[in-house]
Amino acid sequence: MKKVLTAFLVCLLTLSVFSCGETAQTAEDVSLYELSKSMLSADEFPEMVTVSSSDKDAKDNFLFLSDVDYDLTDGYFLSYAKEGSAYELAVIKVADEGSAGEVEDSLARHVAGRVNLYKNYSPSDLPLAKSAEIGSVGKYCYLIMCRDTAAVRTAMLDMIKG
Repeated sequence: MKKVLTAFLVCLLTLSVFSCGETAQTAEDVSLYELSKSMLSADEFPEMVTVSSSDKDAKDNFLFLSDVDYDLTDGYFLSYAKEGSAYELAVIKVADEGSAGEVEDSLARHVAGRVNLYKNYSPSDLPLAKSAEIGSVGKYCYLIMCRDTAAVRTAMLDMIKG
């Protein structure tokens, strides 16, 4: 009986030691609204319009960005230049990390469409579209199309990684 009680107390003590202290922010804790604000403040953007999963027409607006099944997502935002230039930021939080590759592929198709658009519509925006960055961090897939992609990526990672 003493051995069982001792083992139980050791386990309890171990759990209490490891559960003490501050917990780091995880990707699940990040507000997409705050993430969009942080990313937009990391570079100079023209006037931007932002749509997100919290909007009334969220599912319909999502189709502009991605062709994956909306049920694979756990939220998103898309910010794009109001006047139609090539500036875009998007983050899609996937419901399951296993879907991240499929979502990244859809973002690549989106960018390919934008590149084709700017070839004819606005050749001066073509370099910006061609230099777009697509990637993922945990459950967050992102598209960054702006002048200083490194600064915007850093702002995003600072929030996601806490």
